[in-house]
Amino acid sequence: MKRDTVAVTETTPEGLAALIYHIAHSASQGQLDPEFVRKLGKRVDKELEAMEAGERLTAPDRERLLHAVQTLHRTTDVEEGARLTRALERLRNHDAQQPPQPAAP
Repeated sequence: MKRDTVAVTETTPEGLAALIYHIAHSASQGQLDPEFVRKLGKRVDKELEAMEAGERLTAPDRERLLHAVQTLHRTTDVEEGARLTRALERLRNHDAQQPPQPAAP
């Protein structure tokens, strides 16, 4: 069962921006799983939409929140990229330790 999005929120722009920056910082320190952070980012996007729908944002608040959201998404992308790079390095190291296989006739 899909829930309807809520058009009204009690979240303040200052609180949401602080939370987003805190999540981004924790993610950049490797303290949070990138997939979890991506899911949080989607929830943050919905909260921002609800704030915009409720017309509760001033122009400076909107700019601050957009910057915070971009920071969060960029951090998530970087952390996922680093995670993939580490996985590739482990595979390459594993392959380098394996003896070469004879070619098929």
